[in-house]
Amino acid sequence: MKVFIKFISLLLVTVALIGCDNDKTEKSVDTPLPKKINVATTEISAAILQPGLDWLKQQGLDVNLVIMSGNVNVIRAVNDGSADAALGVHIKFMDSFNSQNHGNLAMVQPYAFTTGIGLYSEKYSSLDQLPDGAKIAIMNDAMNMDRGLRMLNDAGLIELDKQHQGQFSLIDIKENPKHIELIDMNQVQTVRALNDLDAAIVFFTHMKNAGKDFRHYIIRDNDAKDFPMGIVVQQQNAQAPWAKLLAQALLQQPVRDNIAQKFGGVFEYYQ
Repeated sequence: MKVFIKFISLLLVTVALIGCDNDKTEKSVDTPLPKKINVATTEISAAILQPGLDWLKQQGLDVNLVIMSGNVNVIRAVNDGSADAALGVHIKFMDSFNSQNHGNLAMVQPYAFTTGIGLYSEKYSSLDQLPDGAKIAIMNDAMNMDRGLRMLNDAGLIELDKQHQGQFSLIDIKENPKHIELIDMNQVQTVRALNDLDAAIVFFTHMKNAGKDFRHYIIRDNDAKDFPMGIVVQQQNAQAPWAKLLAQALLQQPVRDNIAQKFGGVFEYYQ
């Protein structure tokens, strides 16, 4: 009889513990959303996310867009905690920032879209027309310089050192048959350099923002799909419900329609 009573007592304790675990699970699932989220953006990325704010509010998330100049400032604000999230950079730019600045950033899945880069000129329409010693602007941040150099290498304009491991920089140019002079500068300045230089490597977004035809490139990259753009947060927030909502907002129809209307082909969705 005593053994039976002990068995019943043990069973009741086990049930009680399971009940406690269930309560914890329900509380974690029902974790309340923050009252307000600050999202750092550039002017372009603010225009992208703006049509999704109503949908986010319907989900219970109030979002404040904080417009900043320059993509580095946008993700730096997340890394130092002055903003909760950011939109405006691709994942490899973020990874490069992490490695160079002891960063703690992650991109929230699902990734939304990508955009490309191209070689543009106000004077020439083909690689053959570029003169010997042509001056070409290239982005000066490590990630996008590597991306631009690979594009020029794929087009046969230069040859990069195949023995080099990791990101390419200007010192890794092995062959330069046209003796082109690559002038590194901030990516925002590359589109402005078109007035003064023979050509420039420019993001589609900056061409569009400057009122120029982004489709009028001499050559473009072949690997844009490898550079997804999306919501950037600190790593510990990558699975947070509010972060997932921000990522989902980019996939909503009002945002898609706005991107198609305002940017017409600059951004390509993954799904």
